[in-house]
Amino acid sequence: MLCSVCKKNEGVYAVAGEDGEEMLLCGDCYARLGAAAEYAALSGAEEGGRCPACGRTFADYKRTGLVGCAQCYTAFREELLPVIRRMHGKTVHMGGHPLGNGRLYELLDERNRLRAELESAVKRKDMAEAERLNRDIREISRVIYRGGTEDGDDQ
Repeated sequence: MLCSVCKKNEGVYAVAGEDGEEMLLCGDCYARLGAAAEYAALSGAEEGGRCPACGRTFADYKRTGLVGCAQCYTAFREELLPVIRRMHGKTVHMGGHPLGNGRLYELLDERNRLRAELESAVKRKDMAEAERLNRDIREISRVIYRGGTEDGDDQ
């Protein structure tokens, strides 16, 4: 579509006009209007209308199921949180595991936690606790390495 201002170049920036209607601006007009275009886009986002970066609306998201850019998550935060929670059960990204084996990573995390506790117990000179932690670390290491004799510990 053509730029809403000059009607010559292709419109690539979607901004909210003064009347709230969507305007497409070419790069030249967007640069020339500068802060005014940015203000219009930002005020539209605050009203729940438009993303300040890409100009998409929450209605666009509802229609397509896709956000336009990373800034959409900030612009539509309140509207997206319930949707994300329903889809994923949580709203905090925990990251993926390359091997897809969540149990292995849980065991590795537990072993690292126990190693930190072991170091603390040794510093406190609590040898009984250190011995118990060392046994737990070896057991977890055996499970990680599927019962192998190599436990990965340098202790």
